Amino acid sequence: MTEKLYYQDAYATKFTAKVLECTEDKQGYKVVLDRTLFYPEGGGQPADMGTLGGVNVLDVHEKNDIITHTTDKPLEVGAEVEGEIDWERRFDLMQNHSGEHILSGVICGKYGCDNVGFHMGKESITIDLNTKIPEAELPWLEEKANEAIWTNAPVGIRYPSKEELDKLEYRSKKELEGQVRIVNVGEYDCCACCGTHVKLAGEIGQIKIIGAQNYKGGTRLELLCGKRALQDYRKKNNVANEAGRLLSVPGVKADSAVKNLLAERDELIQILNQLKWKYFTQKAEQVAEGTENILFFGDGLNSKDMTHFADLLLKKGAKRTAVFSKNGEGFAFVLLSTEKDARTFADEMKEPFGCKGGGKPDAVQGRVTADKKELKVFFEGKGFLIEE
Repeated sequence: MTEKLYYQDAYATKFTAKVLECTEDKQGYKVVLDRTLFYPEGGGQPADMGTLGGVNVLDVHEKNDIITHTTDKPLEVGAEVEGEIDWERRFDLMQNHSGEHILSGVICGKYGCDNVGFHMGKESITIDLNTKIPEAELPWLEEKANEAIWTNAPVGIRYPSKEELDKLEYRSKKELEGQVRIVNVGEYDCCACCGTHVKLAGEIGQIKIIGAQNYKGGTRLELLCGKRALQDYRKKNNVANEAGRLLSVPGVKADSAVKNLLAERDELIQILNQLKWKYFTQKAEQVAEGTENILFFGDGLNSKDMTHFADLLLKKGAKRTAVFSKNGEGFAFVLLSTEKDARTFADEMKEPFGCKGGGKPDAVQGRVTADKKELKVFFEGKGFLIEE
């Protein structure tokens, strides 16, 4: 059994220990000590990282009360080594795990639900609850959770006897056997947990819900606590201020300015579409009667534009129409046909022009990597009139 120093003092960063085992595998070296400050991955909380005897600790796991450290270099069995955990990482995990406890406790207390999933990722935390939480109530839940921080609620850890545990109301994701570790945060939460936590809720700094979605009949929340929440606010505040600067409004009014800008854009797009389609009609009217095959080169046309124009040309009596529009290093195209299978043209363009695309016998869409001169020669050879 490895002595778990992190339960004695979650704030300690350095320790000494004896190396009991060191074996090599594909991940590195597996090191077992007689005692450790390194918290192993478990209970939704990632493992600590740091150094051990001058080598890097990459991962930590526990099995049958034995904690194994994965290191990048070997350590001598029997040697006494000094270990140091990455305190910034540890405190970040403590802040976020403790904040998750408080928010989960508030939610489960209000709705009588259970926290059925918990994951601490590199960027954020997700918690899964087996009830649907109305979006309108999220601000209240968030504020209630932060109340624990404002009042600096104490975070207590205890190991109640079986008799005490039977009388205690606490949260747990599964039935527990043996000694149970209870983490209590004032009136806000009481939960069985094996993770590391702050001593006072004030150390968490802030609890912020940044996302909510329906998940497996319940709700998945995404949140940030502590320094992560501060960094997220700073980033979003900078974005809002920069958007405001570009729009010549205060950052807090950037959303309204963007809505106005999008409305203006939509109006201009509508006008542009009307002008384009008027232009297409005029160009189609200029095509000589009896023209069976025609290709048109344009710029800035999307697939809807090209299809509409090609269809107009068919209505003028053409049997095969192609519209090409400049797209990156090549062209996007639409090819319509009332007689010969349009896919034949696409197949014939594959080898010389790297044609990609497909469709039905009467309509093909795709793109080619070729210049205009090469395409003109190819289609003129197929009997097409070229227009620009």
